[in-house]
Amino acid sequence: MRMFIEVVLEPSALDEVWSVGHGLQADPNVPGHSVRWVKREAIHLTLRFLGEVREEQLPDIGRSLDALAGSGAFEISMTEVGSFGGRRPRVVWVGVARDQGYDRLQQLRRHLDQAMAEAGFSSEPEAFRPHLTLGRVRRQATRLDLAAIRTAVETAPAPDIRSVVKRVALVHSILLKDGPQYRRLALAEL
Repeated sequence: MRMFIEVVLEPSALDEVWSVGHGLQADPNVPGHSVRWVKREAIHLTLRFLGEVREEQLPDIGRSLDALAGSGAFEISMTEVGSFGGRRPRVVWVGVARDQGYDRLQQLRRHLDQAMAEAGFSSEPEAFRPHLTLGRVRRQATRLDLAAIRTAVETAPAPDIRSVVKRVALVHSILLKDGPQYRRLALAEL
């Protein structure tokens, strides 16, 4: 089973994030064929991607989530539109502001990594960069398409989206032809 652990955000914040992506999608300068935009129900903030997980590993993952319980709710702000990939953008996203909420997310991730390591999972090699994916740039995008996407991202109005973080969830990601379907399997109250 393909799995990840998400930070559960308020539905109104997810609506606002989706609106940012919808605005970029509606930009006449962004070629519609060049980006696969994320549907509203698929927008999420991944705390840790697990990849393929065997069913017998689920109890260990559940205990790792439980290790986060009681750490306390906090607020995050999402104030940036950006992309990964430099001159050849691959992912368009809304990012978490580097403030106290960002620091708490990083701390939460470190605690999760420690609990996962104790359960026998290897650590992720890349640094944790909290973001919500708005769209993925298609491989066949031309140089002109990529330039238009970069310009749209660079000139997008900065959002001011806030959400209280009270829970994290273990999510089963089912890849379908028309996009992923997500099912929460476990929750931990912070």
